[in-house]
Amino acid sequence: MESASQVRKVIVVGGGIGGLAAAWELTEEAKRQGLELEVKLLEASGRVGGSIRTDRVGDCLVEAGPDCIVSEKPWGVQLIEDLDLGGQLTPTNDADRRTYVLWKGKLHPLPDGLILLVPTKVTPFITASLFSWPGKFRMALDLVLPKRKTTGDETLGDFIRRRLGSEALDKLGEPLVAGIHSGDPETMSVASTFPRFLQMEQEERSLILGMLRRMRAARQARERAAAQLAEAAGDGSGTGTGSGAPRRQIPRTMFVTLRRGLEELVVELARRLGDERIELGQKVTGIRRGADGRWEVTTAEGEAKPADAVILATPAHATAEILACLAPGIADELREMPYVSSATVTLAYRREDVPTSPGGFGTVIPKGEARRIKAFTWVTTKFFERAPADTVLMRCFVRVPFGERVPSQDELKRIAARELADILGLPEPLWARAYRWERAMPQYVVGHGARVERVEAALAELPGVVLAGGAYHGSGIPDTVRVGRERARELVTRLRA
Repeated sequence: MESASQVRKVIVVGGGIGGLAAAWELTEEAKRQGLELEVKLLEASGRVGGSIRTDRVGDCLVEAGPDCIVSEKPWGVQLIEDLDLGGQLTPTNDADRRTYVLWKGKLHPLPDGLILLVPTKVTPFITASLFSWPGKFRMALDLVLPKRKTTGDETLGDFIRRRLGSEALDKLGEPLVAGIHSGDPETMSVASTFPRFLQMEQEERSLILGMLRRMRAARQARERAAAQLAEAAGDGSGTGTGSGAPRRQIPRTMFVTLRRGLEELVVELARRLGDERIELGQKVTGIRRGADGRWEVTTAEGEAKPADAVILATPAHATAEILACLAPGIADELREMPYVSSATVTLAYRREDVPTSPGGFGTVIPKGEARRIKAFTWVTTKFFERAPADTVLMRCFVRVPFGERVPSQDELKRIAARELADILGLPEPLWARAYRWERAMPQYVVGHGARVERVEAALAELPGVVLAGGAYHGSGIPDTVRVGRERARELVTRLRA
């Protein structure tokens, strides 16, 4: 066993999902590699989890931030499985998986087979009411247009216009991007936000052809996996646990969640780490070299906490202030990363007071509709077991333009109730819960990838200081988890060397 003097210490700054995943992976990887490691997670606020928060209002389950995980990116689901929460995974209600676009005051269903922006089925696309005939013809030209010859970053807006036309951008690209990233396609980098589009264009020349090929490959992979599972169940070798029972299949929907809400993931990570490793109310103000050559993490109270390595899993603007004295060049780069604020409102209605809904998961609203909300979700249609049978839950995403303040909670509730009344004819809600997230969403604008490369190259001069979180290589839960765990494994290997 190593002596106390050989025990390594890592401080993780930031208790969002990226910091939690990194801290937990540090403890697990240290066990695997036989490294005696002390891990501390410092969080400035009074709770961990960041925007992942689940509330109970009576018998209703309300998500304050993210409400599901993209299953196509496996890292979020993998973490859930690794924490033995796989039994809590639940799919979305794909029996009614429709999405609408509000255009000129009317709800238009997205045609069946439309994957993100790409049509993959002919008849539903031709008969769709959302697109004009010139717009449909322009989107179909993707089949014959050449791929881009030049290199260099490109805005998502320019890419969509080039491949699918302006109508696709106005009616689909802008509202979908606003809903997913709270971003503006006219400034967002396609390479950093939707790299699969570039890959499909380069490999297949056409987005439509590329998406069709990916769909075939995914279908074949599912068929192979089903056959292997059936074979394993037949010979009793499918569990890996020796129980002889077949492995449980993860729900095969595009989005999955946890039965008792996504905060269950946060709670389990915190439980695994233990109270002794988590310090709340600890605002980190800087990092410096100590007299012994180790790092010292300084807090707002003036305390200097020694560490052999530090993982900064904070938003880029917070990380910039922490590194301002130690690495002003890196700090300047990080300050240039824009963030936007977001807000959600969940409203409850008596089912008997709700007019017949169009069904489906929800509706996205283009900026041209001049609405204060950019999307709304029929929560009790999209998810199972979110409210009693006599209650309908709706969730609105309020548009917060870049640089503007987030309305107060009361204002948000009034905005959401008024917009749903106007669009759907809904009455006054039974109750509403509003959530405000200031500067919470990083924006991967043109040049983001190059900026991240410069920052990571400069970090080579600060061995033991590592960046994680959603500011760099993907801001959704799966990518944030992936980066946090990867950085933790790399750091343990380096400390053990």
